[in-house]
Amino acid sequence: MISDEKQRLRARVRALPPGNPADGALVRAALERWTEWQRARCVCGFAALPAEPEVLAPWPSDKQIALPRVEGGHLRLHSVLDPSDLVAGAYGIREPHPDAPPGGNTFDLILIPGVAFDRKGGRLGRGCGYYDRLLKEILGLRVGICFDHQIVPAVPCGPLDMAVDFLATPCGVLKCHA
Repeated sequence: MISDEKQRLRARVRALPPGNPADGALVRAALERWTEWQRARCVCGFAALPAEPEVLAPWPSDKQIALPRVEGGHLRLHSVLDPSDLVAGAYGIREPHPDAPPGGNTFDLILIPGVAFDRKGGRLGRGCGYYDRLLKEILGLRVGICFDHQIVPAVPCGPLDMAVDFLATPCGVLKCHA
């Protein structure tokens, strides 16, 4: 069953040593060298958890940034002008204040966290389906943000799982091959 395979893969990846926080700066540097990032004006990002690469530090002042906020069983995007505008939210994740303006639904780039990714664009999230539901509602190039150890040979995917177009890692930005 796919859900069992996903749970086993989550456990296997989470048991690996965590990525070096300094590698988050390498992911950001790889993004900054990428033409699509340089051209992007409107970016959907995320506030990184301690085990995820932090790619929005320093804050990209030349881009409009929207971040997700957990509202009910969904992620809703809100515009964020500065990281100091974020508040503690669901699951201990920093997120926009509830009164922040809506973030829209069309982006040049959508930066997406995950537990694991594969080179075909498969993405394994934390298990609640928040990003899969969000990605059905918004448009833009989808970029999985990860450390190298999070790239696995294959991610089990079902019909509701949404793929990414690119992976941004400390080694560079890689195009996924479906």
